[in-house]
Amino acid sequence: MPLPQALFDEVTASLTEFGRPDLVKKLRMNRSRDLTSTEAAELLGVSSANTVKNWLRGGHFPEAYKTKGGHWRFPKAGVLAARTAMEELERRNRENDLAPSDADDDEPIPLL
Repeated sequence: MPLPQALFDEVTASLTEFGRPDLVKKLRMNRSRDLTSTEAAELLGVSSANTVKNWLRGGHFPEAYKTKGGHWRFPKAGVLAARTAMEELERRNRENDLAPSDADDDEPIPLL
């Protein structure tokens, strides 16, 4: 259950006052269903929002959309799914298990 807006504002104000803008940022990201390209990049562990936008142009994140102001938004569920796929690919790479998976040929190519 999400926090009521007044309580959310009070918590974020207190965190800001105590010098914890990092936690404010995390709270805002967790509260929102849709992420900016910068937030998506942070969640995916990449250094640039442009990387996420390049993946978008490459066919990843088909559920992403532009706001009326022309900014991209990425549904959080899609970004989390991409992060899970990346983590799985990293795990397989560490274990030298790079044989092709039994995945459907219509699935998008992994991000890494």
